[in-house]
Order: sequence, then C-alpha cells, then structure tokens
Amino acid sequence: MTRRRRPGAHLMLVLTATMAVGPLLTHSLSAMSPLVIEDLGLTETQFGLLATTTFFVAALTAVRTGRWADRLSARTLLVVMFGGAALAMLLTAAAPGYAVLLLAMVLSGLGQVMANPATNRLIRLHVPAPRRASWLGIKQAGVQASQLVAGLTFPALGLLLGWRTAVLVAVGVVLLLLVHGWWTVPDNHTGAPAGRPPRTAQPLPVPVRTAARPAVPGAVRAYAAAAALTGLGAQAANVYLPLYAHRALGLDVVAAGATVSVSALVGIASRVLWARVMDRPRADGFVLLAGMALGAAASDVLLIVAPLHPGLAWTVWPAAVLHGAAALAVSVVVMSAAMRAVPAERVGASTGVVTMGLYAGFCAGPLVLGGLLQLTGSFAVGWAVVLVCYLGCAALAVLARARASR
Repeated sequence: MTRRRRPGAHLMLVLTATMAVGPLLTHSLSAMSPLVIEDLGLTETQFGLLATTTFFVAALTAVRTGRWADRLSARTLLVVMFGGAALAMLLTAAAPGYAVLLLAMVLSGLGQVMANPATNRLIRLHVPAPRRASWLGIKQAGVQASQLVAGLTFPALGLLLGWRTAVLVAVGVVLLLLVHGWWTVPDNHTGAPAGRPPRTAQPLPVPVRTAARPAVPGAVRAYAAAAALTGLGAQAANVYLPLYAHRALGLDVVAAGATVSVSALVGIASRVLWARVMDRPRADGFVLLAGMALGAAASDVLLIVAPLHPGLAWTVWPAAVLHGAAALAVSVVVMSAAMRAVPAERVGASTGVVTMGLYAGFCAGPLVLGGLLQLTGSFAVGWAVVLVCYLGCAALAVLARARASR
C-alpha cells in the first residue's frame, strides 16, 4: 500500500513542477516589470510583446505538440520542457538587447506548450478515473504556484541583485526539478508502440487516420473558444497588473508585485476546488464556465473603478482575489471537460486543441492591453476590452449549454 502512495506523491510533484517551470520566465518578468522596462528602456507595447511572443509560438505549435505528447516518452518530454525553460532564462539573463530577449521568449513558448498535453496524458495513464479531475486541478495549480513564487520573490531579488541575476537563480531551480523528474517519472508514457502500425501495414490504416483526425467534438471546440476569451483577460492581468498597481494606483514595486501573488495564492486553491467539483459525475462544464466568466468580469470592473478616486485604490486587492478565484481557474474546467469528451488515445490531441485556444488568448491579452496603454496612456480602455471578452465567454457557455441540452 505504501509503495503505491509514494510514487503517487512523486508523480504529483513532477506534474506540478512541469506546469510551473514553463510560465516562470513570463511571471518573473511581469513581477519585475518596472525594473525591466526602466533598465532596457522598453515601451509598454514592447514589454507586452514579450509575453505575446511566447504565447503566439505556443498557440501555433499546440496541436502538433499535443500529438507528439501522445507518442514521446515522459523523460524526453521533460528534457524538452525543463531544458527549454532553462535555456530561455539563460538567454534572458544574458540578453544584450531586445531582439535576444524576444528569441528567449520564443524558446520559452516552445518549451512550455507541451506541458498540458503531456501532463494530461500522464494523468490518464496513471491515475484512476474518479481522481483524475482532482489531480488535474492540483497540477494546473502549478501555474499559479509559479506566479505566486514570482510575485513574492522576484521583485525583492530584482531590487537586491538586479533582475538578470534573479532570473539566473531561477535557472538553478529549474535544473534541480529536471533531475528530480528524470529519476521519478514513470517512463512508460508513450503511445507510439500501440498506435503506430508496422511498415508493411502502412496502406491499411490510412482511412482510419483520416477519419480520426477531424473527429474533434463540438464541445471541445467550444471549450477551446472559451479558453481563448478568458485567456486573453487572464494573461493581460497577469502581465500588467503589477505595472498597473505601480503606475495607476501608486503602489511601490514590492507591493505591486504582491498583487499577482494574491491572485496566484487564491488561484491555487480555486483550481483544486473547481477540479473537485468537476470530479462529480453530474458536473456540467458549461454551467461552471458561465459562473466563472461572470466572476472574472466582476474582477475586471473593480480594476476599472480603482483609479477613479484615491479612496478606491484598495479595490485592487479584491479584484486580485476574484481574478484568482475565477479567471485563473478556467483552464481546469476546460481541460477536464475536454479529457472527458474523447477516448484515452485522443487525450493529447484534444488537449492540444484546447491548449491552442488558451494560448491564442494568452498571446492576444498582453498585446492588446499593452498597445491600448501606449495609445491612450490609460489602462481603462484595455480593461474594458477584457470585460467584453469575459462577458462573451459567459454568453458562449450559456449558448453551448443550451445547444447540448437540445
């Protein structure tokens, strides 16, 4: 009995760390944004383009890498994801200018895009069905754990050591996690032997393969669209909330960085909670999604209101709490629902479709908010666009639920 529990705990740590290391660079730069912008002389749009580049690369490659995650071994995937994150951080720390920084963000996107399909596949292979949604929620909380650590530590490290040295500290942590993952992950994570026919039988599977690829359920496509809409708002806030708190509300660098830490801390708990709700047999992903989109919209309204009067600046904290409770937990619902909608051998590809939608939203969010900030000199228009996206997601969930019931 104890033998089975210990590998479970180790596997959970690997899954959570895999989700955490990919976005760590983006979260750390966001937490230190006033320092990075001042040191490199960047505009708001240029800073937003860093995160946009990462998520654009991830969105472009999500479906293809989702299929690779169904075939490659777990250790190979770990080297790609952790190694890519470490290399991107090294390039960032050594970047002499903006062009090299953009290249680092490209590598970061390539390294982290496999995280969702790879970890989802491991869960499907090694976790009993009644516990999969809970495991999904815990490992998805790795993204917010990364954000929490970045918000709490990187502003202070950046002030003490410089932002480049702070990034180098993260490289050491990522490499240690890679070593742990290499020795503990079950290395039977491959679909190639079972799914790939012998060369002599190559003509026979052709109709099967062509029939299987288009079979993406409509619900999966709806969840991918919802992920895109909420991803835009979630990542816009993740990237620009510290800068917004610093410039628009007058918080110092450390306190401004703490806003995303509050969101991340709540996001960890909310992802686990919503995952447990999704564990229930009667849980309806579209109903949950509609409620979460409205909660995210309420968070955005508070961000719009906060700068209107000095006495309202405190509303940034409840806004951060709502952001973590709603917007940051949407991915748990859409991923869990997408896993339910397909058989085991299609989990990676299905997750890849949803991941593509999620990263498309992640890509657009910082670019839209950064561009509007530079054009207008105010965060208000950008937050208004985010509000429209959240309300659009709520409407999409209601329509999809109505169609499913018919």
